[in-house]
Amino acid sequence: MQTECEQEVRTFHAFLRDWLAGAVPRDAETFARFSGVMGDGLEVIGPRGTVTPRDALVEEFESLHGQLAADADAFEIWIENFRLRWAAGDHALVTYEEWHRRRGATSARLSSALFRRDGTAPSGVAWLHVHETWLPGLAPAGGERFPEES
Repeated sequence: MQTECEQEVRTFHAFLRDWLAGAVPRDAETFARFSGVMGDGLEVIGPRGTVTPRDALVEEFESLHGQLAADADAFEIWIENFRLRWAAGDHALVTYEEWHRRRGATSARLSSALFRRDGTAPSGVAWLHVHETWLPGLAPAGGERFPEES
């Protein structure tokens, strides 16, 4: 499951970058790359401690299409230090660092994610739980919520 989880983390975040930049169409088929991998009961605990349930997360991200189009050339998301922490049966727990660069400022968070095998998902796994925290000294300045908090 390590391969499937790592592929999902990397391709999912590439999709987020493209969605926010408006580089992909805003339609239900394209957005299914996001909504289709969010497992039932998913909650995301953001780096500021906010808890966002699946349906609210899906609704929020759908509305953010193209929000960073003006920054598209200066906005990046990338993943470092992916690690499989635990796997049993159809479940796996991973950690990774999610890095953002926007307008020359860099922020980063450490994320833990729980996955379940799902044959209908693009990478073969669905997100069940995510918990993020800022890496020391790498929280965004100015209290920006997105893309740093979501």
